Amino acid sequence: MAASTTATVGRRLGGKLRLVRRIGSGGMGEVWVAQNEKTQADVAVKMLKRAERSTDQEERFRREARLSATISHRHVVRIFDLVDEDDGTLGLVMEFLRGGTLEASMTENGPLSGPQAIAVALPVLSALHHIHEKGIIHRDVKPSNVFFALEPDGHVIPKILDFGIAKLPSAGAGLTVDGSILGTPHYMSPEQIRGNSELDGRSDMFSFAVVLYEMLTGVRLFERSLPAASLAAVLELEVDPDPRIDPRLWLVLSRALAKRSYERYATCAEFAAALKSAVPVSDDENATLLRDILPRRSVITELPPPPPEEMSASEGAQSIPVKKSARSSRWTTMTTGVLAAFVVLLVAVAARWKSSDAAPSAPGAMASATSSTVASASMGVPPAASVVPPAPPASSTAESPTPPSNERARPHGSSTSPRPRQATAGSAKPASGAKPIATTPGF
Repeated sequence: MAASTTATVGRRLGGKLRLVRRIGSGGMGEVWVAQNEKTQADVAVKMLKRAERSTDQEERFRREARLSATISHRHVVRIFDLVDEDDGTLGLVMEFLRGGTLEASMTENGPLSGPQAIAVALPVLSALHHIHEKGIIHRDVKPSNVFFALEPDGHVIPKILDFGIAKLPSAGAGLTVDGSILGTPHYMSPEQIRGNSELDGRSDMFSFAVVLYEMLTGVRLFERSLPAASLAAVLELEVDPDPRIDPRLWLVLSRALAKRSYERYATCAEFAAALKSAVPVSDDENATLLRDILPRRSVITELPPPPPEEMSASEGAQSIPVKKSARSSRWTTMTTGVLAAFVVLLVAVAARWKSSDAAPSAPGAMASATSSTVASASMGVPPAASVVPPAPPASSTAESPTPPSNERARPHGSSTSPRPRQATAGSAKPASGAKPIATTPGF
């Protein structure tokens, strides 16, 4: 097998796709624009680098293709094909989108107003409800996996991306072979952290509720200096009302943030209906608000990142490479002793929840965290930017992951902006000049 990807301009894939230009590269692969020689349609092709990929990463790539191909929804990115060449080249063929992510929008514009947040939430929750009805759990709902696609007519369509770690409920607890769990720590639900074998759509609901809180406040609710500290915050922290959030919205949001899944809404459709009742926004207003949210700067963006790094207590000390973006705090190298202490803490917390949670089946042994690392890349065309090296270790004064039992949630995470963007439906301007970017951030 070759030492690197053989993707070059003009190469043909699958007998009908011709690579036109590379629009970005990340730690584990590249994203290309390709043209279907039979239909002349442009598509995006996400390709794994053969030198770096493992069997597990390859399987996640194939699973993303299989699960995504079963979904047909306006607010879910479309997957057309999986290219598997004789020379080992593996590529995911998907719709070619122009626009930017929710994460990029909040980095550029700051927090959203209540109506703007509702305009984003309703289509995303509709998409989540659709995939849940098909028995699929996304497991990695976060701002970088919500994409604002700019249509030729000027409409902006939110879409859910990246089903690389999605699962069917029948697939079990979602653990790796070494007992690690997959996900992004500060967006994971309590039951996902505990490795609950009965994970359902309410887990994604909790994750999106955390995203909605971030949209409204600019704060990553459960993010801490270390992944294990973020997990402890998800499990332990009670969330107080935030003065930046409309009380009508808070009543709805707080239920979706409940620690126990049975205390949340039954479905994402029910969650969406409650939000719409709290802050009514017409379809015409939604369209205008979404155009205003679309990030104007699309030179810098994120590519699909490497599969999440797995942390296992049995593996001892492990360095977790994380790129620092404008809105993310640096994680640090975790030594054996510190990691072990965190795992002990989380096991104890999980045990307490196990005794009080009325879930139909008891959670399995406490799994260690998996941080979903985002590999940002500059997407000028050409050339694609180089991958930024891992962030240096954080200061030794990093926050303790053990919150007091009576701690209440306060603005703690990285703030996107000091002031919210109070846009109204009438003040929005049409988006212009959106650059084409990779359709799946996080590769």
